Amino acid sequence: MSAYHWLIIFLPFLFVCGVALRCRRYVRSVADFLVAGRCAGRYVMQSGSIMGPLSVMTLVATSEIQTQVGYGVQFWNSILMPLGVVLGLFGWIGYRFRETRAMSAGQFLEMRYSRSLRRFASVLRGIGEMLSVCIGPAIAARFFIYLLGLPHRFTVLGRTVETFPVLLAVLIAVALTMIFTGGRIALLVTDAVQALFSLPLLILLCGFVLWRFSWTQQIAPIMADHAAGESFLDPFDVSAVRDFNLFALFVVIFQRFFGGFWIGNNYGTVSRSPHEGKMSGIISNFSADVLWMLPVFCVLMVIGTMNHADFAPEAREVRLELASRITDEICPDAALSDAVRGHLAELPGNPHRLGVDPPLSRLQNPDTPYLAAAQETFRGELGQTGGDAVFGKFRALWSQLTLPLVLRRILPQWLLSLVVLLGLLMVVSTDDTRIFDLANNWTQDFVLTFLKEPPSPRTHLRIFKAVACLVGVCFWAGSCFLSQLDYISMFVSIAAALWTAGAGAVVTFGLYWRRGTTAGAWTALIAGGGLSGLGMAVQRGWASTVHPFLVVHGWDAAVRHALEAASAPFVPWIDWRVPDALWPVKFPINSGEIYFIAAATAVLLYVIVSLITCRKPFDMERMLHRDTREKKDCGATSTSFAKRFMAQLVNITPDYTRGDRIVTWVVFCYSIIYKFIIAFVMAAIVSRVRHWGAEQWGGYFFVVSVVVPAAVGLVTTVWFGIGTVRDLKRLFHDLENRVRDDADNGFVAK
Repeated sequence: MSAYHWLIIFLPFLFVCGVALRCRRYVRSVADFLVAGRCAGRYVMQSGSIMGPLSVMTLVATSEIQTQVGYGVQFWNSILMPLGVVLGLFGWIGYRFRETRAMSAGQFLEMRYSRSLRRFASVLRGIGEMLSVCIGPAIAARFFIYLLGLPHRFTVLGRTVETFPVLLAVLIAVALTMIFTGGRIALLVTDAVQALFSLPLLILLCGFVLWRFSWTQQIAPIMADHAAGESFLDPFDVSAVRDFNLFALFVVIFQRFFGGFWIGNNYGTVSRSPHEGKMSGIISNFSADVLWMLPVFCVLMVIGTMNHADFAPEAREVRLELASRITDEICPDAALSDAVRGHLAELPGNPHRLGVDPPLSRLQNPDTPYLAAAQETFRGELGQTGGDAVFGKFRALWSQLTLPLVLRRILPQWLLSLVVLLGLLMVVSTDDTRIFDLANNWTQDFVLTFLKEPPSPRTHLRIFKAVACLVGVCFWAGSCFLSQLDYISMFVSIAAALWTAGAGAVVTFGLYWRRGTTAGAWTALIAGGGLSGLGMAVQRGWASTVHPFLVVHGWDAAVRHALEAASAPFVPWIDWRVPDALWPVKFPINSGEIYFIAAATAVLLYVIVSLITCRKPFDMERMLHRDTREKKDCGATSTSFAKRFMAQLVNITPDYTRGDRIVTWVVFCYSIIYKFIIAFVMAAIVSRVRHWGAEQWGGYFFVVSVVVPAAVGLVTTVWFGIGTVRDLKRLFHDLENRVRDDADNGFVAK
């Protein structure tokens, strides 16, 4: 890149850093540092929240999934639409949690259950969240190394230094700097400012993809050319899709109801009022479309480049470079690296011919010969057990790092610079938030619980910053030494399940069920975390330890038969049969299935134990600060029944302004009437009546997944931009004039 391109990257980034430094003047209490003084409006919350999910890890994980299963299965995600909208309109979990005025999930757990449970939960959550998110910096660092073509090693003063840990340390150091300058205020404000930069960049990148790739001549035909049961376009022809099928959708629905396990940090505690937080959740139904524009268009770029004959030369270069760089990274033995590169270079690399070659499938596609050749070479050099273990890492990195190499081959330099800027903004906004949340968990919910008296504000913040530094070091170490062998989203699910599998029941029932007890909460957390940990241990040690152990003792065939028999009644949605080549490499039960088994067990045990041990219903009104408040009506008694019914339909309460009511109804019409009834229910019916083929489904997905989100993105970019600027001004005004209370520090007095 030229100096001009580096200026494109670093000037906006330095501006964001300057904004973070400016926020330092507003930190005058613990509440300011931890929850931004609870002064945030809906738009600044929403703009800031966009940058959390919009991470490099999310981008790579989405590409990893969608390039394997396409968009046929995604059609069924629309089932979630009314559920998500209804839960948002009624403020499910989030509204009640904000009413508790807790600064963290742990503070709520102490208020609802006990201090000892708060400590145990903080340890469980800290370990689970650390394992699940510490691979994020690793994925981001590798993304930049492959995107920019950086060498894996460089020389300093005659010594060879690895690029990966150095880049990792720089990214984490920047994130810590953001935290130290202004705490949650700096994170909230800089994330909102980064969103203002990022949304126009998203639209620009999407426009380039539509110009560079033809939907009708390249993208749609290659997605239509897939084997029966694995369609990338037809949602009624996905029975052979594994891992991300309809059962995975059912698991997501389950999580929506028992999904309060991350509530307590992030932006759930910074709103000016419960209503403002609720409205932020409602308008998120629009930002979701904007958010997923980037992954969708990146996936389309990868699918077209790596599979269509028009891009066969670029695809071969990507595969050979990918194999060479991955081998060089994971194999310190130069001879082994040379053997793998040489073997893969001998492959002919013939382009896939539409209508001539067999349809593409999960097991037979242009990547298959390269992966098979790599596995064969590893086995020949290291033996079957050692070779399969190394190949598991090779295979995982292959699916993750295809995207950055495609971007580097396809994008012009000026646009590549903007993508690097966007990626850098996403990395910093994600890492600082995750480090902050973990430091908040360990400080508020573990360290401070051992103190008899609350510390002074200065001591409190010093403890927090020291813990944040330790978390940053753990992030660096975990990213350097922890590898995941499953899909990224699957790994995150199973690692987080150490906490989330049990916490879903504990938090949800704790907010909505008076008879939930401390004993039930202990049982749920132990059962959920224990089953998830066991599943994760077996999954990670399958190729190197578990499978060889089964072979030595002659149990291999029996275990395989038992797993196949157990899943047989649920095929194709739960299918624990695997090809012979993958049986020694990958545990048949995926992470989503392990999570569901653990979480469902935790819910059942929580209910049973609570019913047995409950002696007196919990005083929910006191915890929610509703002591003598009358129940709110949705309208005056003189209002007609029709108006009262319509208001209740979207949970409109007296604290809604006219603008709030308009926004709520627009969201309801867009999400329920258009996205669910028209784009899902009617499309499903018409497709069956008219017998839609790949061409019709291709046109459908172009309109629903490309055209409409792009149009919504243009509108919401302006709308959210204006609202964010207005909310930022009010945020600074409220912080300047806020009356501080040093007792508001998350400490629960006994």
